[in-house]
Amino acid sequence: MERRTFLALPLAALAAPGLMAAGAGSAQAATARALKGASNGGSDALSFRQIKSLNPDWYYTWQHTRTYTKLPFVPMIKDARRLLEQDALGFVNRELRQTHTQNLLGFNEPDHPLQANMSVDQAVRLWPLLQTTGLRLGSPATVNSTSRWLEQFMLRAKREHLRVDFMTMHCYAWPNSDSFLRKVAALHEKYQRPVWVTEYAVADWNATKTRRSIYTRPMVEKFMRETVAGMRKMPYVERFAWKQRPINDPIMGTSSLFNLDGTLTSTGRLYASL
Repeated sequence: MERRTFLALPLAALAAPGLMAAGAGSAQAATARALKGASNGGSDALSFRQIKSLNPDWYYTWQHTRTYTKLPFVPMIKDARRLLEQDALGFVNRELRQTHTQNLLGFNEPDHPLQANMSVDQAVRLWPLLQTTGLRLGSPATVNSTSRWLEQFMLRAKREHLRVDFMTMHCYAWPNSDSFLRKVAALHEKYQRPVWVTEYAVADWNATKTRRSIYTRPMVEKFMRETVAGMRKMPYVERFAWKQRPINDPIMGTSSLFNLDGTLTSTGRLYASL
C-alpha cells in the first residue's frame, strides 16, 4: 500500500467488452445511492468510537472478523493464509446470523509483496472456495485499477466460469476529481460490473518528513466533496470508503480523518457529514 502508479488513460483505451466475465447478471447495481463506508483495523474502544463518529453506512476491517456489532459489516478474505490456515470462510459463515452480510471482499492487493502477495494462478485456484459462501463476491483489490494482474485475473475468471459480482478499487492520487471519476467509470466500462471504491484518498508520493505534501487540507476536502457527489451520481457505484492514515504521515497526512488523539480533523468532520 506504499507505492502506486496512476495512469490517466482515455476511457476508450480502458474499455474492453471482452472482459465481461462470468456472472453477467451481477452487473446490475444493488443500490440507488452509493453507501459511505469506514475502514478500521483496530479492535480497541478508540477504534469503535472512530468508526461510529464517521456516520458510515457500513464498515470493514481488512479481515474476516468484525470489531463493532452495531453497524453493517462486510468481511474480507485478505489473503491465502487467512483462507487456508485461519478458517476465514468458516468464520464468515458462522457469523452470518449476526452480520446478515450479503457481500464478501476478495484478496487485498494481491499484486503487492507486503499485502496479499498472490499470483494470478493462486488466486484463480482459490476463488471457488469464496464462491461456496453464496455471497456476492468483490474482485481482488489491486494496487491500482488498471493493473495487469487484475486484467489477467478477470480473463481467467471468464475462461474458467468463476463468479465476480462487483469490482473493488483502490486509488491514491492527486486531488483532481475529474481524473478520479474517470478511473471509476473506466473500471465499470471495462468489466461491466458495479464498483466499490474500498480505499481512496489524496496522496503526494514525493512527500517526506522534510518535504511537506504539496496538497493542502482545503484541496483534499474539495476533492472529497466532489468525488462523493460524483460517485453518488453514478448508478453503478455501490459503495466507497475513504482511507485513513495518521495525520503525521508525510504522504497522506492531509487526507487524515483523525487527529493523533482520535478526534476528528476538519476532513473527518466533512466525511461524517456527507
